[in-house]
Amino acid sequence: MIIKYLQRNKKNRNFIPYLRKVVESYRAGLVSSTELKTGLQMDFKRVRHLNRWYFKHRVLPLLKPKKTKKMKSENARIKELEAKIKLLEKEKEFFKLKAVAWETLVDVAEETMNISIKKKFAPKRLKS
Repeated sequence: MIIKYLQRNKKNRNFIPYLRKVVESYRAGLVSSTELKTGLQMDFKRVRHLNRWYFKHRVLPLLKPKKTKKMKSENARIKELEAKIKLLEKEKEFFKLKAVAWETLVDVAEETMNISIKKKFAPKRLKS
């Protein structure tokens, strides 16, 4: 019965779901290798290759435990966070110095060129 179903779909011989059905029926013992050879003209070498592929991609991932990230010890995590804090503090100092440098640059430019560059934050009057 299974072999007749597989024979009807012979056009899809290289279609992966079809090949998966062939291998699953072979692995379940519903079809023997001689039936595959006579009914589907599929040699045993091809069946063995498909069986290995099925085991590698469908069965083996279910048998292997999933890799999980190792939990770091609390001390290692604390050291990592302290190092990150030091790095961020250095970065903060750098940006403070950069802001001071820009302020100085604007002040010098205002004095030498007699132009007002800094934005005035006084509220504007409404025209009535």
